[in-house]
Amino acid sequence: MFLTAANLAYYLIARSYTQISDIVDGQFTVIEAGQNNRNFKVRLGDNRGCFIKQVRSLEELPRTLIRREVACYQWAQQFPDWARSIPNIIDYDAARHSLILELLPHSQNLREYYQQQATFPESIATALGKALSTFHAIDFNVQSDAQKLPSFSKKVPWIFTYHKKSYFDPAHLSGGAEQLGVVVRGLPQLQLDLARLFDVWCFEEVIHADIKWDNCLVYPDNGTQQLKIIDWEVVDIGDARWDVGAVFHAYLSFWIMRHYRDMKQQRQNMVDETLKSMPNMFSSIQAFWNSYCQARQIATKNRSAYLIACLEFAAVRMLQTAFESLRFCTEMSPHAYALVDLSQQVLLDPRRAAAELFGFAEGAL
Repeated sequence: MFLTAANLAYYLIARSYTQISDIVDGQFTVIEAGQNNRNFKVRLGDNRGCFIKQVRSLEELPRTLIRREVACYQWAQQFPDWARSIPNIIDYDAARHSLILELLPHSQNLREYYQQQATFPESIATALGKALSTFHAIDFNVQSDAQKLPSFSKKVPWIFTYHKKSYFDPAHLSGGAEQLGVVVRGLPQLQLDLARLFDVWCFEEVIHADIKWDNCLVYPDNGTQQLKIIDWEVVDIGDARWDVGAVFHAYLSFWIMRHYRDMKQQRQNMVDETLKSMPNMFSSIQAFWNSYCQARQIATKNRSAYLIACLEFAAVRMLQTAFESLRFCTEMSPHAYALVDLSQQVLLDPRRAAAELFGFAEGAL
């Protein structure tokens, strides 16, 4: 039932994706890339390959998520701009709950790219802004298109209410993740902000719902870096400001999360490094924002209020990243504390944060 590196060759031959000669010629290589799922990168020579995702367990939730992702890839084919911003689907094996996608040659996720290059090109930020707009701007009717749509859950992200109720199995919840809930429960103003933002959430657009640099792939094509968005398991009808805020959050959390394995890092030092380093990203941030607003045709007069809302959602997304970073931690890490500190700083005065942390000029606010 479950795929392994050892049986992938036989599986792909059975699915008519490759043939025995490819294996015999020594062009077949497998790299395990699993996190929440069983993921494999399969290469057949330098420029051909596929990415395989299979559920890690047969519980209902993993099977629901992969079915939703498959439906998303299939539905996106109706929208050429959106389809160009995601990988091509090659095959879906419903019996094995496995999805086969194209493997983009020489690709890496944005986090890897930025860590290696130590630069933040405006061209990539512009491409990301346009990519988000392709599905945020889709005009659809849930009733008439019901047969084509993924199984949307239409829920506000769990992090908004995590301090009140955990939706996770206590047996699989780390001590650090539990402590995050305790920390938030000790911050009354943060709780008020979470409740306020929960109440203004809109169910109006198709959203990816898990935008982060790990889910954005860049790859060379005709001398330029192209971008595609992956991992559509939690695609939903929701608030586009959450996805845009997630991009802002990715910039802000970058300096902290690049040290996330080093528990000797000091909480305040990471915050100070972030404040010092953010100007290196300002031009990239502006390129992303301008690209997105132009593609969505957001009028200049409306951009200030929209920006502030996106930054507030970015602050909430930082709390989710703090939670995710604590998956195997017995207690709150300095990185998680630093993320909570920055989240509060943005929510305390989002206009000031827009200027000082993200480089927006006063005239834009």
